[in-house]
Amino acid sequence: MREATTRSRPPARGSRTASRPSRRARRRLPLGPGGRIAGALLGLLVIVLGVGVALGATGGDDGTAPARVEVEGVDVSGLSGEEVERAVRYRARQLMAQPLVIVRQDAPDRPVRVSRASLGARPQVRRAVDEALEPRGFGGRVLAQLGVAPTREISLGFTVLQARVNALVDRVGGEVDDPPVPARLRVTRSDIVVLPGKSGFGIDRFALRDQIAMMPQGPIETAVGPQPPPVSEEAAVAAREAALRVVENPVEVELQGRGVAIEPAVLRSALRFTPDPPDLDVRLDPDMLYGQIASAYETREQPARDATWRTNGATARLVPSRIGRKLDMNAIAASIVDNPGAPSVRARFEVSQPELTTDEAKALDITELVSEFSTPYNCCEPRVTNIQRAAETLDGWILRPGWTFSLNDALGPRTTDRGYVEAPEILAGKLEDGVGGGVSQVSTTLYNAAFFAGMELIDHTPHQFWISRYPEGREATLSLGSPDLVFRNDWDAGVLIDAVAGDNGVTIRFYSSRLGRRVETETGERTDFTEPEINETVNPELEPGARVVEQYSGGEGFTVSYTRKVWAGDELKRDESYSWTYSPQDAFVELGPPLPTKPRRGSPRSTAPEEPAAPEGGATTDAPGTAPAPGDAAAPPPTP
Repeated sequence: MREATTRSRPPARGSRTASRPSRRARRRLPLGPGGRIAGALLGLLVIVLGVGVALGATGGDDGTAPARVEVEGVDVSGLSGEEVERAVRYRARQLMAQPLVIVRQDAPDRPVRVSRASLGARPQVRRAVDEALEPRGFGGRVLAQLGVAPTREISLGFTVLQARVNALVDRVGGEVDDPPVPARLRVTRSDIVVLPGKSGFGIDRFALRDQIAMMPQGPIETAVGPQPPPVSEEAAVAAREAALRVVENPVEVELQGRGVAIEPAVLRSALRFTPDPPDLDVRLDPDMLYGQIASAYETREQPARDATWRTNGATARLVPSRIGRKLDMNAIAASIVDNPGAPSVRARFEVSQPELTTDEAKALDITELVSEFSTPYNCCEPRVTNIQRAAETLDGWILRPGWTFSLNDALGPRTTDRGYVEAPEILAGKLEDGVGGGVSQVSTTLYNAAFFAGMELIDHTPHQFWISRYPEGREATLSLGSPDLVFRNDWDAGVLIDAVAGDNGVTIRFYSSRLGRRVETETGERTDFTEPEINETVNPELEPGARVVEQYSGGEGFTVSYTRKVWAGDELKRDESYSWTYSPQDAFVELGPPLPTKPRRGSPRSTAPEEPAAPEGGATTDAPGTAPAPGDAAAPPPTP
């Protein structure tokens, strides 16, 4: 901004005014030091007041970043909040793309390079943006207007996974690294004992951890040499004295004049010591303290509760959320440590917010049943356990408008430690036991519920051969990774999934707002029939001539097509056609080696094998039965 200036005209030559003073001109008196200071302050005040008029242009009060603000070297002065965030995210991507380089001074030609992502690094974009947009104070704005304000340099900052950082430090330290041991404390029944530290040789592991956590742009140089104990014996002695004061007397945790005491023995058991070079920090285990005082405050604690719905047939009634409240044991433990010897500390509480608030739930507009589907099964089979476990995981799932749902992502790995058991599943046309077998019935039931709710069907795969309890073609198998069941809620209301698996069947219901949705479907006739075959393989471990049926032949293969029309009021939202060709359920038989041949009487012994003779009566050896020829009676239907 151009400054306005005023210039005084020099008096004209020969002018009377210039040649002699006016009679009315007063005599000027010299100013003392105090007068000159007062004049200077008055002038500065005038300047400040003038600058204050223009502060709106540089103050950042309008939601823009103030002048002279940089985030990781990027000037964001005057940018809007959205522009600052874009700039910071772009800079974060640049930094994340750069490897982190660590150089040991004894091996400068062998640096260690790792990606920042491998350390679980996550840039703190939101914090940096908020700090960049924070307006300057009045003094800072004045200096900025005068052009002399210091640049506000903001570090992006990262969070890292400490376990991965520790592993990297171990890698940099190498096999020859002999880390120093800090002085420590051991709590005994009658005392707190100081354990001396030990010097080592190698890198300063504590310092390297701190440097890695800062995620610098340039190489991290770490010196190698003798390393003193990171916590000295003197620091451990000081920590011991502090700890003894903490556990010397009982401490009462009070609220409104009433409280419960924590005895010294409990305090002593809760003592924890953490190296924070060069100090040794004294802490109390908050969980151990909580176990001593929880019963006295149980009526004042309550867990946060998400908003949910209580379903009753065709309707879903909203149950409001609730804010949680529980003892802030971290603050209580810190207060006891920070005030050693105090007879009491104040009970503190922390508030926890529900993940889904009442207002957020109302906005989802979930009020009524929009689709329902059920499939049956026989009670008490192992696969029922897996179906019930999967239904339990799905029950209460909320799909917001525009969100995509993946059944594999929702269920996660089907493992024994997550409650799944072995049950039959289809693998390359054969039924074999596998952990999680049977969850495809949940997939099929869910697919049909999504089908009749008018969801956008993104990915699904029917079974290899048809299973009679499922609709022809309109079903979906599931396997970890692939195939998957994926659909999207492209309606303007959320969806609540209600899943119940009882003794004899599973039912899945979708609750939402109907929004004029209507689904019509037609299934065509079967075509292109194919008969099952018998697949025989020789197993040399069986008895000669044995015939073992692994799987009986089942239903024939065929092709089927079906359609779906989805209406939103009078608007046709989808018009779709689907087709699937089922394979026949083949039989699988294992054969033993051929039977040895008998030579004919009166003829030379022959070494050529004869045709294998069938077992007497056509029976099999160690087999549940024989494989019927194609078209004969089929085995019971498959169970996935």
